[in-house]
Amino acid sequence: TKTRWELVRLSLLIVGIECTYATETAFVAPILLAIGLPHTLMTMMWAMPPIVGVLFVPVVASVSDRLRSVWGRRRPVLLILGVAMLLGMMLLPHGRLIGEAIGLRSVAWVATITTIGLTTTDFSAEASNGLCRTYAMEVCTIQDQARVLSTMMLIGGLGGMLGYLFGAIDWISLPVGQYFESNEAAVFTANWIVLLIGLVSTLTSFAEIPLPVQEEDELLRPVTHWMLQNEVKRIRGDEYAAQTQLSESIGFRQFLRNTVQMPRSMKILCLTQFLSHMGYLPYCLYFTDFVGAEVFGGDIQTPEHSAAFVRYEEGLRFACWGMALFAGCASLYSLVIEKLIDRIGARPVYVGGLMAHCVGMLAMGLLRNRAIVMLCCSLTGIMYTTIYSIPFLLISHYHSKNSFHMEDGKCVESTEPRGFGADVSMMSSVLCLAQLIVSLVMGVLIDAAGTTAVITYVAGGCSFLAAMSAMAVLYMGL
Repeated sequence: TKTRWELVRLSLLIVGIECTYATETAFVAPILLAIGLPHTLMTMMWAMPPIVGVLFVPVVASVSDRLRSVWGRRRPVLLILGVAMLLGMMLLPHGRLIGEAIGLRSVAWVATITTIGLTTTDFSAEASNGLCRTYAMEVCTIQDQARVLSTMMLIGGLGGMLGYLFGAIDWISLPVGQYFESNEAAVFTANWIVLLIGLVSTLTSFAEIPLPVQEEDELLRPVTHWMLQNEVKRIRGDEYAAQTQLSESIGFRQFLRNTVQMPRSMKILCLTQFLSHMGYLPYCLYFTDFVGAEVFGGDIQTPEHSAAFVRYEEGLRFACWGMALFAGCASLYSLVIEKLIDRIGARPVYVGGLMAHCVGMLAMGLLRNRAIVMLCCSLTGIMYTTIYSIPFLLISHYHSKNSFHMEDGKCVESTEPRGFGADVSMMSSVLCLAQLIVSLVMGVLIDAAGTTAVITYVAGGCSFLAAMSAMAVLYMGL
């Protein structure tokens, strides 16, 4: 059993990842708009990371499942992804400076350099997010798995809050601001330091048992309810007891087969997570632009120091405070979500969290009041904790029982080997798919409607559909 501090060390990389997400979502849209891109092209720049993610996040997870390194299966991959994140964070705020240094000053080239940094950072963060949770659950006992996920949600929310608070500070007015070319550069530098500390802390927290060693001695493999049940059957002399296999080390062909031929329970869970992210991402990616343009009446593309430009900058900082509140509420809710699941069950907690976001988004778009905006940010925090805890708990639940469907109220044992890491990465893949669709469609909708308020209506509608889908998820008594 892990102590609370040991769970925190396991989770510190999530702090860096959430801080990175916060900085990205708060500043990438204003950075791209300031370069001179219209909304349609700006939103399409967000399409590159999910395209790469859909293609390669599952592959990274499958490679990790089969990695035979003496350092383990998860940590070598997390190290590579962490270094890629750090490099991407250096590129993002310095696209114009790098372009000028190499003689590429056009808007197209500056946007390309910025997009390369965005793609590298976002893909690495998304792949690391699922793998870090997989690593943490594999080095924890069954009883500690829910604890480590709730710890990740708690301090991950604090990491997001830290990232947004970095964005709410006017760094240029501080003495340290003289060392940076812009406010954005200072924010990204602070984020870079947090990410580096989190990466080093998590990778040095607990050693993994290498895959070849696990294959030689099944007692060294991660323990599941299924393995315990089979051991009881073996002790009792049950000749039909299933042979325990290391289902994690599936081959790539089996991985592709598992992806195409998912059990119905996994299909519904993936659909629910897809719709959840379709509801969350419009808020996440374009909220700062919505507040700056619609709530404060500003315009980032007007001349610098003009009244409209100043109002937009004020709105951007106000939006960062709102998103810091969102991250803080997500952290606080993570403290009680496990107890809520124990008391009333996972289904009402899942559906209720999605409906909270639905109501908040519709209220924000219709009223556009500063106080309402702040209140609705807290509701989104509840939804965020929900979609980053319950789906992962359900996948762990399925794998620990080695069952993906029920008949007559009883779990039916699965005969098809499925990789736990690969199934967790499915959640990252549906996020990438949702981000791709939002990136390609949202800019067109904004330009057609003539207002960024359209993002709140899309977010609310998709969250409602996700809540309906969550009613059909298989919970297996969770």
